[in-house]
Amino acid sequence: MITSLQKKHKKNITLFLLFSVGTFIFLWLTPLNNDHYALSLYPIIATFTGALHIQIGSFMIMNYLSYRKNKYLLPLASAFHSSGIFLFIALYVYYSDSVPRSVFFNKIAILYTLRVILTTGLFIVAIYLYKREKSQQKYHNVIVYSVFLWCILHLAVAVSYSINAMSMPLQLINLDTFEWLYPWHGLFIILFISIWVGIVFFILSLTQLKNQFWLSMALVALSNLLIFTIIFKYPYMNSAGWYLARGVECLSSMAVMTVLMSDIFHRFKASRQAYELSYENSVRDPMTRLFNRGYFYNSLSREIKNVTTQKPLSIIFCDIDHFKSVNDTWGHLQGDRVIIKLAELMVSLVREHDIVARIGGEEFAILLPDCHTERAQNIAERIRKQVEQATPATTDGDFPRTITVSLGIISSVDCKMAAEQLADWADRALYMAKNQGRNRAVVFPKELMSQSTEQ
Repeated sequence: MITSLQKKHKKNITLFLLFSVGTFIFLWLTPLNNDHYALSLYPIIATFTGALHIQIGSFMIMNYLSYRKNKYLLPLASAFHSSGIFLFIALYVYYSDSVPRSVFFNKIAILYTLRVILTTGLFIVAIYLYKREKSQQKYHNVIVYSVFLWCILHLAVAVSYSINAMSMPLQLINLDTFEWLYPWHGLFIILFISIWVGIVFFILSLTQLKNQFWLSMALVALSNLLIFTIIFKYPYMNSAGWYLARGVECLSSMAVMTVLMSDIFHRFKASRQAYELSYENSVRDPMTRLFNRGYFYNSLSREIKNVTTQKPLSIIFCDIDHFKSVNDTWGHLQGDRVIIKLAELMVSLVREHDIVARIGGEEFAILLPDCHTERAQNIAERIRKQVEQATPATTDGDFPRTITVSLGIISSVDCKMAAEQLADWADRALYMAKNQGRNRAVVFPKELMSQSTEQ
């Protein structure tokens, strides 16, 4: 049976393949002129792409530091960092060398070739590490260290070549026509096209594009495949095809950066929602979803500090009368239904900013900020009557018989009053209601409050 997640992955792959095919057809059929151009725009493209690649590599390093089991992130980060450094080395060559244009083009081609070889190898290593992620990892560290050494070797060669510390008698373009020579105009480029086709295939098959990160890596692989195809079609380094290839690289880097940023914000949102859910669960009663005892007393202590003679604070303690008989007669599951239904009724009958909490088995508390005694009495009486009038029919069987509650009320205008003292008075008022026959709301007498304060 195909799950909804599998359907989503299949949809992602289908859309990606359609996009890939459409892009290939568009670029292959788009006619470009055969004019030759200088590399005047190259510094702009190289600077922009290099900066993006280093940023992408930095994002991957941060991703790895947050979850170090993902070893495959290291070669990918190395690929993007190295690519960015290669592009800046090419900029150095562009601005520092006073050599004939043909020689300069050849130097750029050599640096590009080194960058391509390094990036391709690092992507292959990353896919291997991802595939072996859940297997024994005793050789993974060796592979990662080898990757770093390989990057350092390539960069050392590139730096030495750019500062003329070493000569590289390698000619990749025709110095007169600027046409790509072997290897870029032979089996070499076909080999690279085949390798990147394989990389795209393995990314799709292994990851199923299950998240935005792997979608971005699939875009990188696709862009490299497009670049080699363009170079294969337009065999001159100073042709419009070269700029088209560089444009594809820029656009893919922008797309990858956008996808990675989107992934970061998505993770932040998910983390925030998980935190909020965790916090809600920590302050809520799991059965009724009312606030729990701890949250009630914390809120009571906080609200007492805001009390004035113009803004009194009231609390109501509520207890179900003869609740044990409900459990004994109909069972504990029915008793839970009574508690849940009572919680719903209480929430519907208080003000929006009031706090209703379950502080015991069948005992509830209501915190009423900016509420004087008379208003608190009205709220308590409304709750008492609503509960008393509820029947098994009106509650869909949640109340198996007539249910009544007893309520104790206390109000205060003293901002220095202890939360425990107010709760104690409300609890004593509740027991007064019980002793007076139940099914009633009782206000704790002010004279008793004065006596307790004096003591």
